[in-house]
Amino acid sequence: MRKLAGPSKAQLKHREIFDIIKKKINAGEWKENRAIPTERVLADYFYCSRTTLRKAIESLKQRGYLHSVHGKGTFVLPPRSRENHLLHSFTDDVNAKGGKPAQRILEIGYVPLSDIIRQHLMLDANIQQVFFVKRVRYMGTTPLGIQSSWLALNGNTAFTEEALLMKGSLYALLEDMLSIKLLEATETISARLPSPNERTWLELGADDVVLNCTRITLSVERKPVEYVEMVYAASRYSWKTRITKDSFSV
Repeated sequence: MRKLAGPSKAQLKHREIFDIIKKKINAGEWKENRAIPTERVLADYFYCSRTTLRKAIESLKQRGYLHSVHGKGTFVLPPRSRENHLLHSFTDDVNAKGGKPAQRILEIGYVPLSDIIRQHLMLDANIQQVFFVKRVRYMGTTPLGIQSSWLALNGNTAFTEEALLMKGSLYALLEDMLSIKLLEATETISARLPSPNERTWLELGADDVVLNCTRITLSVERKPVEYVEMVYAASRYSWKTRITKDSFSV
């Protein structure tokens, strides 16, 4: 394989390599179902160690951009394979559906840290407070859900209600303003009856049920950043997932 002409930087971090490869895939420069250049070629191209390159490749696999076949190489996955590997915010979801996301902030600031939140966020025993945001989320003027987020922020780091309203998306604020890069999340979804307050905020009828979703979001360092409880009006909000044959057994 011919030697690639690499970037001029002397050394690239794996996050930068991740971004460059992702752009090549999204632009169609690296075709789906085709093998990418070998590890040796890419390490020369990026002027980086193979360890750094492997970190970037592994992150791309986790996001659904690449997959490896033993003895054959690493291949570009088609776009549809990335749908379930992307960490979407509520704002992303509503925008994708052609709606206008909005929010009403009910509470924001540091609150006492409970044992269950400490466990979810894996926080040390000496930490006594955690940053908390509670919001009603809307599509236009229609209330879709209530989100309660507990955030593991460094030190006394905080942000204002105005900053969140201006940014619109909590995930965008964490990444752009606080430089907290998010990687993945684990979700649990169940159905239940709403509480009286939830029924009021979501404008639900007497027979309506809600979807209860809990999520633990990890940073690129694989540290818990957010524990969130999301309550959605079941008749107005839905999840879509894609399951391949390799994902289950019969």
